[in-house]
Amino acid sequence: MISGELTMRQQHNLFTHYPLDSEIQLGGETLTSPYHIYDGSILFMGGRASATAAARLLGDGQLTPILDDQGQALAALWICDFTEANLGPHHELQISIFASFQPQPAVHAHPFAIYRLLTLNPQAMMVCHGLWNNTERVVRYNREHLMLDAQLCTSAFDLDRTSGRWRFQFEDAERKLPLVSGDITLAKPQPSVFLEMAGQLGPGGLLKTMRAPFIYVPVVNTRSAHAADNRVARTYTKSDRQTIVKFDDASTLTIHDPAYQALNFQPDFIQHNGGVRFVYLRPEAAQA
Repeated sequence: MISGELTMRQQHNLFTHYPLDSEIQLGGETLTSPYHIYDGSILFMGGRASATAAARLLGDGQLTPILDDQGQALAALWICDFTEANLGPHHELQISIFASFQPQPAVHAHPFAIYRLLTLNPQAMMVCHGLWNNTERVVRYNREHLMLDAQLCTSAFDLDRTSGRWRFQFEDAERKLPLVSGDITLAKPQPSVFLEMAGQLGPGGLLKTMRAPFIYVPVVNTRSAHAADNRVARTYTKSDRQTIVKFDDASTLTIHDPAYQALNFQPDFIQHNGGVRFVYLRPEAAQA
């Protein structure tokens, strides 16, 4: 474990379970590992996408997209504003496709199907397919250390925490082309949403979720110039606050990048995490 004076947030038990335990040299800097986020906010928007486009993006490798019983792939888009991290503050945009190394049965089509999938199917993985960060340090770290095909972006945020309104825009820094923009309004939580999600998880899934000290999601990289094969990284999250609402007409989300427009992504829900603590462990060989 790397020693040093820790802030209160860095002393959380998530980081004592998974401490900074090594140093690496990248771009003339000494950086620490694993990847730690100590504070920030995340918008996680989950939904459905074209199965054909998802399969095409995953390519001819080992991964197969997981579909619902209406033939749609499960996908997500992440907007992250990390204010305290071992790599310094940064923004992140991620486009994810849920997949597995072995074909899985179709899941029941439902707005909260992703939660059921990740809770009850240990074969389900989240493929980090499109990834952009707004600092060269984080891009380099993601590419060379975490084997992710990260790209540099510029990003603009307008967060009104009183009204719960997020406006954002991401642009690819090299191509000078827009990637994603949105105007998201977080409605007040509705008890009906929790009851609907609990019904999807079932008693066993709900109990498993309540007992877990951290939210666990296995993340897979794509094959790229930075990774010859698919590897799996364990990730763990613990937030101070979490709100889940249905995606409705009060919010807009537009994917501008032509590579991902074909997904025809249809968001079903918005999950907002505040006071985020997050660990991304070093990737390991996949057990196909």
